[in-house]
Amino acid sequence: MPAATVEAIDGAFGARIDGVDPSQPIEGPLADVLREAMDEYHLLVFHLPSLDSDGQKRLAAVFGPVLDESGRGDGWTLVSDRPDGVIRDGPLLFHSDLAFTTQPLIAISLYALEIPASGTATHFADGARAASQLPPDLRERVAGREALHVFPLTDARGDRRFRVADLDAGAPRATHPVLWDHPRTGEVVLYVNQMQTDCLVGLSEADSEQLLESLWQQLYAPARLYSHPWEVGDLVIWDNIAVQHARDDVVLGTGRTLRRVPVGYLAVGLRPAVSGSP
Repeated sequence: MPAATVEAIDGAFGARIDGVDPSQPIEGPLADVLREAMDEYHLLVFHLPSLDSDGQKRLAAVFGPVLDESGRGDGWTLVSDRPDGVIRDGPLLFHSDLAFTTQPLIAISLYALEIPASGTATHFADGARAASQLPPDLRERVAGREALHVFPLTDARGDRRFRVADLDAGAPRATHPVLWDHPRTGEVVLYVNQMQTDCLVGLSEADSEQLLESLWQQLYAPARLYSHPWEVGDLVIWDNIAVQHARDDVVLGTGRTLRRVPVGYLAVGLRPAVSGSP
């Protein structure tokens, strides 16, 4: 097998990977190259026409245990506007999957099976890069602080921020350091997001909101974002702790289908809303 090549994406973060055959075992030096590239670039882009689900799972497993969210034992789901898809329509604010639990996903992979004629993109923000470039006064203000992350786990819209005050008593929630030492690499990550972060613990509402806004301005500055314009056959795998993702509006019936294979230890599913207050 030819050696894999790693090429940084110009003007953003992430890297393009060539020379990988996912029909073959991915182990030894090749797996080491991919893991090192993930740790350095946080997001990897492949173009692999006709990649099947087994090949996608084989690649995802390089970065940790493949997690089955399907409930069928398949190890994959379809993020699709099809009737059998999940997250079928609408925009999504920036977020890190399962930030509202004690075990966010390690990594996420998406493979483009069907793309609308008008095109579609997923947007990414690098929290590690943002943390390394925080102004000293802002870093000092958040040092040692934690953020509270929440999510309803009901069939809720993803284009607005979730707040504790709006959720029922059964909605999950978790706190993580605002400047989080990455569990694997130790790299500091700015870990607050538009969709799921309710507040900075221990601050007044006004102070929390003002400080979160300052952090988001740093995190989502255009120069720190990468937008991936999907083509059929593209595979994107990213570090879900270092990197957040978002998307523009998706309209039912336009033909957008991405096969999702996550890496991690905890799977969650939708639940019925319950009565009561937080």
